[in-house]
Amino acid sequence: MLNDDTHRAEGKTYGYTTGTYAVAAAFAAATVLLGGDVPKYITVSLPNDMQATVPVISIEKTDGYVTAMVVKESVEDTDVTDSMKITARVAFNPSCRKSEINIDGAVGIGRVTKEGLQLNIGEAAINPAPRRMIKENIRKLTERSIDVIISAPDGERIAEKTYNARLGILGGISIIGTTGIMQAKSSESFKDTILTQLNFLKENNSKEIIITPGNISEEAMLLKFKDRVSKETMVQSGDFLGFTLKEVIKKKLPFILAGHPGKLAKVLDDNFQTHYSKAGPANTAVIELFKDHLDYNIIERMAESPTVEGMVAILIKEDKRELIDMLADKIEACVKKYLKLDTAVPTLLFNMNKELIGSSKAGKSWITE
Repeated sequence: MLNDDTHRAEGKTYGYTTGTYAVAAAFAAATVLLGGDVPKYITVSLPNDMQATVPVISIEKTDGYVTAMVVKESVEDTDVTDSMKITARVAFNPSCRKSEINIDGAVGIGRVTKEGLQLNIGEAAINPAPRRMIKENIRKLTERSIDVIISAPDGERIAEKTYNARLGILGGISIIGTTGIMQAKSSESFKDTILTQLNFLKENNSKEIIITPGNISEEAMLLKFKDRVSKETMVQSGDFLGFTLKEVIKKKLPFILAGHPGKLAKVLDDNFQTHYSKAGPANTAVIELFKDHLDYNIIERMAESPTVEGMVAILIKEDKRELIDMLADKIEACVKKYLKLDTAVPTLLFNMNKELIGSSKAGKSWITE
């Protein structure tokens, strides 16, 4: 059993998904609707015979329905849903047949507008697993027909910081989670996001996707090639470049690679997990690549640069942009070797000012198509 005391005492080694908090709010409201005491904490059942105990922030009883509120506590500093309020309004529905539980979303819960997700167009973005958990927990209390409406008062604003819009989920956040548990390691949740995007793009027969490490290269692509690419076809790999590339190949999705050389050049050292704790700067590998193509004094200046960005700036200043193209070619070659590919991987390099500074031969062909 996972309980709230353990959750706090262990220093946030794990947390709960938005799905778990929605289940807790619904179960708390249903408990009071059926005549139970107003709980300070509520314990709900999760998949795999686990349980979660969540504080109940407030309960509001009105004629015909009860609304409960909980607050999501995350284990990830980068989780935009941390401290987000989630509410469930629960009421009896005498017009429905026995044992029917209807679940919908209201304020702050997104709506599905495109095919390719786990839900039908028009449905509230409450994924199948949380829906199932809500039903299973409420069924422990009653066989009567119940209406459950999930809301997130600040969900629409928070959703602007997520990938929902590019997936066709508009107007708010998604209620997600398959196990109900969110581990303290961000890798799994980030990988889930990547997989969700790739599945969506595959389902919608995307002709070409753009893999970028993060926001800067994504924005650069949208600025430079606004008539050719769209935000919906962008997949941010973050530090999980290798994982993203392999999943793209599995799904047989055509792609191009676009990013900052400081990040992408790490593949020269065969580092496809690019977090700084896993892969150091690519400075030495970049100098090794260029050492036979530059005067010693330029190499010496580059060696003094703490970043690949600084090295690239020196090359531009020395009118050696062709070497940045060489770097793009080398990155492409490393990616092809990693993926065991014979086909081209168009590769584009952008600086921190979102300017296109280099491209592989395949990248140049893509640009001129």
